[in-house]
Amino acid sequence: MSIQKATQELKDHVGQMARLMNERDVMAVADRMADDIVIVRPTGNPLSKDHWVKMLLSEDVEMKGTALVDINSINVNDSCDMGYVCYTTHSAFSYKGVENNDVAVFVAIFKLFGTDWKIVYMQRSTGRLPTDPRPNFD
Repeated sequence: MSIQKATQELKDHVGQMARLMNERDVMAVADRMADDIVIVRPTGNPLSKDHWVKMLLSEDVEMKGTALVDINSINVNDSCDMGYVCYTTHSAFSYKGVENNDVAVFVAIFKLFGTDWKIVYMQRSTGRLPTDPRPNFD
């Protein structure tokens, strides 16, 4: 596989994940994660895949919509079997009745397992209001 093809696949992967989150299809997003993924929340506290799924499917969380704002950076290694994507989303949700409408930056590290890209590590920034200045990656 070429770096160009791998880069496009990762770009498509992130776009599909944002679409699936917007459709509230948590399990389809989880299928795109390695079973031993490490997910780091803005607090620095990690989540396992199972805990992430349980959190999003709990009564405490009401997802209202997600959109991919930008893909800030993509890098694929020379072997085309690992890469990272830095991307920005805009999500609306409530947690324990508290409304959240925020823009957050994610870093996801992908690994190719056979023909399937899976996220092995993901970290989310603290969200900011949609009216706040966006992070600048130039």
